[in-house]
Amino acid sequence: MKSNTKYFKPLGPFDINFENLPGGKRITKDHVTNFWNSKTDLVKIGKGRGVYIFGMKVTAGVLPCYVGKTKKSFENECFTARNMITYNGEILRYERNYKPFMFFLAYQPQKKQKISDSVIRELEEYSINLAAQRNPDLANTRGVKSKERFSLSDLGGGRGGGAPTKQGTFFKKMMGF
Repeated sequence: MKSNTKYFKPLGPFDINFENLPGGKRITKDHVTNFWNSKTDLVKIGKGRGVYIFGMKVTAGVLPCYVGKTKKSFENECFTARNMITYNGEILRYERNYKPFMFFLAYQPQKKQKISDSVIRELEEYSINLAAQRNPDLANTRGVKSKERFSLSDLGGGRGGGAPTKQGTFFKKMMGF
């Protein structure tokens, strides 16, 4: 039986340079050009498709701010004019010394396997829901079914804190995380 599973590889985080301009920090077009040319990995990633997450780092913490998907390629769609307005708005919103980054869930074709937009959209909605758990002020909430959220206790870490219970460990093993 032929497998229908599509594989995505997490890549990043990749820091995005910015500068202090009158009115606050900003990512400029030059920063975007330098971003794609800064590392050999990014040149290859830029041609790929999948889901991208713009976020902010401070010391030991990270915060997802925006989740998007591609139809063409990361390079064509991550830094559109509309996205730049969103990203720069997020940079201004956080007054602390946050540093912007981009993270990718890049499609990994298996033997010339093609990817449909619906699979990428499904991964985007899943990623948005995960990011909304971490950041209730996420810039985009498409696919979040309701304002009511849920949290699973006893899995360890997060708001529940502490070590996972036996049941929590079993659940994580059963669900593969």
